Amino acid sequence: MNRFWGGVERRYRPPPADLIIEEPAVVTRIAVFAGVACVLNGIFISAVFFGFGEMIAGWITVTGTTFYLGSTVLFILSGRADLFMHIMLWSSLVLNLGTHVSLGGFIWSGGFLMWGIIISSMAALFLTRRQAVTMTGTYLLSGIVLAFFELTLRALRARPDPVLSTFLATDIFVFSVLLVVPTIMLLMRQVFAERERSESLLLNILPEVIANRLKRGGVVADEHQSCTVLFADIVGFTDHSSLVAPEVLVSELNHIFSRFDALVADCGGEKIKTMGDGYMAVAGAPEEHPDHASVMCELALRMQAAIPEINSELGTDFRLRIGLNSGRLVAGIVGTARFSYDLWGDTVNVASRMESLAPPGRIRVTQAVVGEAGDHWVFETAGTCDVKGKGPTETYLLVSKSPSRARV
Repeated sequence: MNRFWGGVERRYRPPPADLIIEEPAVVTRIAVFAGVACVLNGIFISAVFFGFGEMIAGWITVTGTTFYLGSTVLFILSGRADLFMHIMLWSSLVLNLGTHVSLGGFIWSGGFLMWGIIISSMAALFLTRRQAVTMTGTYLLSGIVLAFFELTLRALRARPDPVLSTFLATDIFVFSVLLVVPTIMLLMRQVFAERERSESLLLNILPEVIANRLKRGGVVADEHQSCTVLFADIVGFTDHSSLVAPEVLVSELNHIFSRFDALVADCGGEKIKTMGDGYMAVAGAPEEHPDHASVMCELALRMQAAIPEINSELGTDFRLRIGLNSGRLVAGIVGTARFSYDLWGDTVNVASRMESLAPPGRIRVTQAVVGEAGDHWVFETAGTCDVKGKGPTETYLLVSKSPSRARV
């Protein structure tokens, strides 16, 4: 059975976007189940029609059931979800309207037109918004028109056997309430669970505001005039990696970066990414922050303060080297597979350079950071350094909060 579902899912070709249900496994299973159920129910109903002498209704149902069977087989063989949905739903609509007319209207057909409610529900689940509106509109318009001809339809034929009308109404109730509705509810619960899981994974990759924009579509690219970027590197980790087992190495790195993630969130910054044993964060993007430099200074000091405790927990002797720079940058989403939110510009490049030039255990910053951070922090001069593309650049070492800031 698993081989059967796997084969169908491998052939599955999704319909156009803008669907409520986008998970192939969900669509393939519900499509096959719905197709088989409609075929079996169609065979049963057509036999009932023939048994009561309703030949026209019987042949209409046989024709519709044939389309159900053909579309289901076609879907299993080709995975054409869009074609399957259109054949099934439009066939059902025509079948319902034809049976309604042939049996003499709504009451005499046992409310056979009520199948259209299920058709509309399935269209909303499996078709695009425009297609679902078209199908639902067609059904509603047809129902309204036929309502005006209810008495005329009755006058054109003798009343069917009341037992047949009662049976059809019961079949609609049993098939819809006991089978279709529970299936749809179960399906929607699974869909929403999958969406929540996808939302959680997306928010682990992207900032929330960017994730929301990405879901709405379009290019995510912004220019931010005032940000502070932090780069951190674990000194000694490369040498350490050759001395421990892979699972130990990954566990240690996860322990360190998880601690940094918590500090970033607590300080009000935004984690951008990790690069090997390097860590990158920003304040001022993707949302503006008036105190972006202070946020990153606070984060840098707290990351440095966490290292001794981390070493004690892991039995290591790591030190941290951090670089900060403030200024303008560009941020956006790149890639279509394993995409990421990233930063570009001189501000980012200089921050990376500050990290590489920082002494182990220290935080090196630019004049821009000192100017943005104000008097709330204690810096000491660290001389000039040559930055590619920028030339000699005055740098400083972040020491601590100023006494007045510490008392606040």
